[in-house]
Amino acid sequence: MKTKGLSTFASLRAGVVALVATALVITPLAVAHAADAPTFGKACTTEGVSTGQKTTSLICQTGANGKLTWQRVRLGSTNAQPVANLTPPKGSIEFHHWRSEDKVVLQGIIDDFQAKYPGTKITQVITDSTNYQNLELSKVSVNPKAALVTIFRGQQFTDFSKANMMVDLSNERFVKQNVIQSALTPGILNGKVYAVPYQSLFNNPIYNTEMFAKNGWKTPSNWTELLGFCKTAKAKGIIPFAWPAATKGNAGQIMNAMMMNSDSSIAAITQHVNDIQAGKELVTDAWFKGIATKYAQMNTAGCFPDNVVAYSDVAAQADFAAGKAAIYPTGTFGMGPIKALNPAMAGKMGIFGMIVVDSKPVFEGITNNTFMFSINPKASSTDQKLARSFMSYLLTSQVAQKYAVGTSQHVSVINVDYAENVDLLNTSVIMGKKLVLAPRFLFTNGAVATPVELALMAIGSGKDVATVLADTAKQIKTALGV
Repeated sequence: MKTKGLSTFASLRAGVVALVATALVITPLAVAHAADAPTFGKACTTEGVSTGQKTTSLICQTGANGKLTWQRVRLGSTNAQPVANLTPPKGSIEFHHWRSEDKVVLQGIIDDFQAKYPGTKITQVITDSTNYQNLELSKVSVNPKAALVTIFRGQQFTDFSKANMMVDLSNERFVKQNVIQSALTPGILNGKVYAVPYQSLFNNPIYNTEMFAKNGWKTPSNWTELLGFCKTAKAKGIIPFAWPAATKGNAGQIMNAMMMNSDSSIAAITQHVNDIQAGKELVTDAWFKGIATKYAQMNTAGCFPDNVVAYSDVAAQADFAAGKAAIYPTGTFGMGPIKALNPAMAGKMGIFGMIVVDSKPVFEGITNNTFMFSINPKASSTDQKLARSFMSYLLTSQVAQKYAVGTSQHVSVINVDYAENVDLLNTSVIMGKKLVLAPRFLFTNGAVATPVELALMAIGSGKDVATVLADTAKQIKTALGV
């Protein structure tokens, strides 16, 4: 089933379910034709349109009789209603994560939990994202008090699984009944849930809607328009893309856009990645070289800041928040920090799919489910129970809604209402597009993923494509022993 013509419907500001890469992904914009009032069992006309993400929501879909009718949305793995959180034992644990920008909101949630359950204590331990990816596994392995740990989708999840450092959460009712089923995919291995994604984010560029309107700009819809926009914005003294090439974690986000239409299907793209990680295909071959060349073209068109090799994520957010840059190309997770720097940016951020082809795109944007909760198997039985309880608390709709609204971040939890946060509503337009799960994270072998990302960062910073890729190919061959 495919989402059709969402842009032709009026927003009811309550929620919509869009079909994204064949899986239900939730959006807070309700859309329904005025003459097509959503009523259970009644006929409807536009497949894919839904009234929201609640368990009582309706979706217009084809039934067994081949007719379109409003039917119940099934978001969890069962038809059962969401459950309340587990009651914790007394004790103290550490909660490890990398999102310093969420510290205040999470602390408020922790304070509420501790007040509800006297004798419990949850301590946040926060590390920057780069060091978290590189060092967290080794830290947690020798620290049993780190009972609740967040894990990145992709390489880090693979590393934790190989080290047997995650507990099977498949049979937990709060996982089966409180989390949107399709959002669980990144945390599943061999049919079992080992990590529960909290965030439902979108790794697409955020743009300054006020700036675009003032200048009469339209968001680029293809590769030629994108390069043309860069030249136009730069001529006005505005940074087109505040791309943080000096910060690997966020510099890599545009890699998703570069990859998503690099072949005819996600299966074909996945095969390229697997072949590179197996040494059967080289980064100097046509597929990856085509991706790398686009970075060079963006650099030549003036898309990036001067001396971008030294341009950090801190500088990128500051420039975008101050109106010096038109686009911050990382994703919806950046909206919270932007508003913290400049509260006046609230309601002035939009989102668009970064299309880097001139032909009809296969995909129009990126979705990702990450910030995945897991339990440390080396924690004591009591600490694991406390971690489970706090995880289940975070996965209740009321708490998840507090997190979502407070951090400007969509979540993977059923029955959350985003109406209190205008930026979550404004960026929901991307959910009506054909999205693909962030392909950057198909690279799961660190010996390949790291040099690949560093190569693209170097090329985007102005280095010669052929030279950088030749050196990278040698590094990968050595690392793989081929």
